[in-house]
Amino acid sequence: MKKRIVALIGVCILSVCTVCGCGNSAESAASGVPKEPIATEIQSETAEADPETDSESAEGDVVGVAGSWVDISEDEAKTLVTRLFKAPEGAEVMGWMKCEELGDPSKYISPVVQLDFELDNMIFTARAQQGAAEDTDIAGVFADWTVGPEDVTLANWGEGNMKGKMYRSINDTGYIDLITWYDVEIGISYSLSVAAADLDGFDIQAVAEQMYSADNEPYVP
Repeated sequence: MKKRIVALIGVCILSVCTVCGCGNSAESAASGVPKEPIATEIQSETAEADPETDSESAEGDVVGVAGSWVDISEDEAKTLVTRLFKAPEGAEVMGWMKCEELGDPSKYISPVVQLDFELDNMIFTARAQQGAAEDTDIAGVFADWTVGPEDVTLANWGEGNMKGKMYRSINDTGYIDLITWYDVEIGISYSLSVAAADLDGFDIQAVAEQMYSADNEPYVP
């Protein structure tokens, strides 16, 4: 298993998973944007996991629910989401995961795929789900938004025509930034979020733009 560093920050990205599983709340699913502010602790492994307790300890540290998320390879992630993102240049990949409970094979909805990476001393969480409705909240970021939603158009995605929304939360403990975008051609929902003590002047859209990968295009002329 990978070794990861325990990171404590004032605000963080809350996993989609709840104590009953990794599904979203009814309010989140209806609106596409969760409402509740939260401050918590980001934890990850600092030692080799015991193979007998791996799913209960390692995955539980990340999402708070044993067995809900499982580690996967990037290659497996590509089989689940056709037009998958990549880590930005210079980023350190922390790992790929999936949550089967958030998918529905009978409706051609894939599991939620998650990529965690570190860039410029900040930890980002990116998610994607193929077959999700455009208003589905896959980000799992519970915050009281100070700014947003702001409509944006991503230049690198969808031949420069992919629409998205940006959000920012500012409180006494720091900032949370979130960007979501949706591929109407295939039906893929994307999100990227980051939390830090100070994000003044930071542009999360610029990071999302870097995550486009021409190599992951499903249709090659």
